[in-house]
Amino acid sequence: MADYPTMWNGPGAMPPAGGTAAQQTAPPPPTEPPAEPVVGRRTLAEVTVLLDNIEHAVRTGYQLEEFHEGVRATYRWAVGQGPSPITDRAAGIPDAQQLRAEDDAAEAAMRGPRRRYANGAQHAAMWLRGATQDQPWAVWET
Repeated sequence: MADYPTMWNGPGAMPPAGGTAAQQTAPPPPTEPPAEPVVGRRTLAEVTVLLDNIEHAVRTGYQLEEFHEGVRATYRWAVGQGPSPITDRAAGIPDAQQLRAEDDAAEAAMRGPRRRYANGAQHAAMWLRGATQDQPWAVWET
């Protein structure tokens, strides 16, 4: 008879000393917070660098298209500098659930008059939450 980790789970039975095989091989839970603050799957520093680059582009005369306005607004929200671009949530670094809600709201908003703005906001939210690896802002000259 094979030794299954759940076989001890019967009436009056005791778990094996040291826990089940899965418990014995599982890594210990983290004792420290992540080394860098994150928003979704991206580091706050990574998003800040991109936002700074967008702001630099605007300062040097680049006219943002509506799509990139949506990206900019989403990144500003992600670093706590403004409200969310579609649902107008209060400023603050969003959690995974808020990023998903903003992504869903942007999807619905793409059927409206500001679909390009909503598309930029959705793409940025998707990148932040790790749903795509395609970051929507092409870095401006540095």
